[in-house]
Amino acid sequence: MLERGTGGFKQIWETIADDLKEAITTGDLKGGQRLRVEEVAAKYGVSNTPVRDAFRYLANLSFVENIPRRMVVVKEITLRAIEDIYAIQSVLEGLAARLAVSHCGDEDVRTFDDLLRRMADALARHDIPEYSKVDILFHDLFLRLAHNDRLAGMVSNSQDHIARFRFIMLRAEKRLEASMAEHRRIVEAFRHRDAEAAEREVKIHILTSAELLKRIVKQGEQSDIFPGS
Repeated sequence: MLERGTGGFKQIWETIADDLKEAITTGDLKGGQRLRVEEVAAKYGVSNTPVRDAFRYLANLSFVENIPRRMVVVKEITLRAIEDIYAIQSVLEGLAARLAVSHCGDEDVRTFDDLLRRMADALARHDIPEYSKVDILFHDLFLRLAHNDRLAGMVSNSQDHIARFRFIMLRAEKRLEASMAEHRRIVEAFRHRDAEAAEREVKIHILTSAELLKRIVKQGEQSDIFPGS
């Protein structure tokens, strides 16, 4: 079964997988929550087969976990996963920022400034989804300016999980304000074409996020962060 999307036709299992991944990322589906094939199939008006295909795909991405002969559950966020993903991401994105400085022109700095203004507007409204959206655009900009497709591909491998983590962190008290300050320091490094500072500030930004997320998980606060949980 196919449906029309913005990028052309998609298999129905892809649509289901995308919807479930979005729900997991935003916290509408929480770690440990059971997913029933029959319930998801009924929601989309399809047979069980595309739902199982979607579950298989999400399991390969480590968003869900298949428990043999029992169930499929949303995968919990673990300290080990945080440490592994952020350690890699800090090095990769730090390198991207360093490489990007040599390709950064005045127009690119103006784009960074525009993104900062949009983030500040979202911060003033405490609009976490909008802040997260602009945050992604911010990181994508210096990744694109690095002009290294292989590096971009390596970064993209963990971006979905980073997005899930971001939604948790940005709901933590004062994290939006701290994140805003970190992004401003990154932009100043680009403004002064300081490659070493750009790499350092990006690494600090990512590792600071990791430490906050680890504290949240350790304190068992995850269930208190999402509205309605």
